Amino acid sequence: MRRPAVRSLRGRLLVGTVALLVVGLLAADISAYLALRRFLSERVDNTIELVLDRGLARARLAGQVMPGAGVEQLVPANAYVALYDSEGQLVLARLPLQHGDTRPPTVPPISALPAHPVTIGDDPDTALRVRRELLPPEQALPVEINGQVHPVTGLVVGVTLADNAATLRRLVLVQAVAGLLIVVLGVALAQLVLNNGLRPLRAVADTAREIGRGNLRQRVPVGDPRTEIGTVATALNEAFDQRERSEALTRTFVADASHELRTPLSAVHGWADLYLNDGITDWDGVDEAMRRIRTETTRMGALVEQLLTLARLDAHQPLARDEVDLGRVCADVLDSLRVTAAHHRLTLAVDERVTVTGDAAALRQVVQNLVGNAVRHTPPGTPVEVRVHRDDDEDAVLVVHDEGPGLDAEGLAHAFDRFWRADPGRAAPGGTGLGLAIVRDIVGAHGGTVALDSAPGQGLTVTVRLPAAASCSPATSHERGSRPVSRRSQEL
Repeated sequence: MRRPAVRSLRGRLLVGTVALLVVGLLAADISAYLALRRFLSERVDNTIELVLDRGLARARLAGQVMPGAGVEQLVPANAYVALYDSEGQLVLARLPLQHGDTRPPTVPPISALPAHPVTIGDDPDTALRVRRELLPPEQALPVEINGQVHPVTGLVVGVTLADNAATLRRLVLVQAVAGLLIVVLGVALAQLVLNNGLRPLRAVADTAREIGRGNLRQRVPVGDPRTEIGTVATALNEAFDQRERSEALTRTFVADASHELRTPLSAVHGWADLYLNDGITDWDGVDEAMRRIRTETTRMGALVEQLLTLARLDAHQPLARDEVDLGRVCADVLDSLRVTAAHHRLTLAVDERVTVTGDAAALRQVVQNLVGNAVRHTPPGTPVEVRVHRDDDEDAVLVVHDEGPGLDAEGLAHAFDRFWRADPGRAAPGGTGLGLAIVRDIVGAHGGTVALDSAPGQGLTVTVRLPAAASCSPATSHERGSRPVSRRSQEL
């Protein structure tokens, strides 16, 4: 049966910490074991070398003939020694002192041993590390054994590895006990550190649950903003603030939209009730009622279209990415306003052919809203100038300037708010308070900016900057007023 995986962050961190601790301990223990084993092996080889050198030196200093017992005294009790004569015959062999019933392995003849030290036997408790030494015939050592003198030309010296094996076993035992204690203490310490370290995350989860239950004022305690938890808490608080602002704007938007729709609906309902209750007795009254109803439904339709536009912009629906001649768009909008703006003097100045990459219909709505606002909120006869050019940064610039009453500082601060209108002296019928908000969102969706410049009595200047696509064509300009527009001017 497959065991369930650790799912919680705390569990994964704990498992990871323990795994790293165990791997680190194993690496350290194995390294220490191998280093000690190498050290002990080198020490055994050095001991053999030392026994051979000292034994030969003392044997030569002892005199012409050395008894076999004297040779054995030159070798430590835990060492193996074997003497061979010039014919390769074993003349003396002494095994190392052993403990218990253990017996060392059989050492091969000197002719079967290599020149370098080798290990004889597989059991670490009985194995021997041996090395041979061959002497030239002229340096043969005379050794008396059982009353007979033998010229010794071969020596084999060995040291038991039982001490090395016992030392390594003790090391493994100490490492196992110490490793177990370190792992247990490490787990306990990791538990403590994780409990303290994850406490802010639990606070984040608790706060999120409180906000999900409707307590939108609740915020995550930040603590030290320089830590990772502090950074996450700060980001979450900003997201919660944005959500609260968004919900507040949504409630305000719905309330304002309901209010704006209620006014024309009340008018339509009132004229319909008047007709149904025999309040209109002649055909002229019926015509007036129908005209008022059509006016209010047209107003509602325009408001609904603007609300749908804002909804699409808020949803970040992709816009078309076509090459649009901004001067041509402005010319078309001014041509379409020649009847409704017959009492205003509209002028268009295009320094060059300025093209941008974007949605032609959306950009047309930008120009239409800006010029429509200028016409709607200024007295008849007020000049309204539209200019299109490139700035020093090669951005496309659209400027709409009127010489109307202008806006004060408070008006400039709220001009882009949805459903906001200027004071009653500046307001005009037919406006919804959404025009500039739509302009700002459309321009922002195209990667541009929009700015207002105004002062009371000095008119209003709206400047839109958009990333330009290309430039060509010579400068042109024309003026539109109440007179008919020529075909040549329409083609500008």
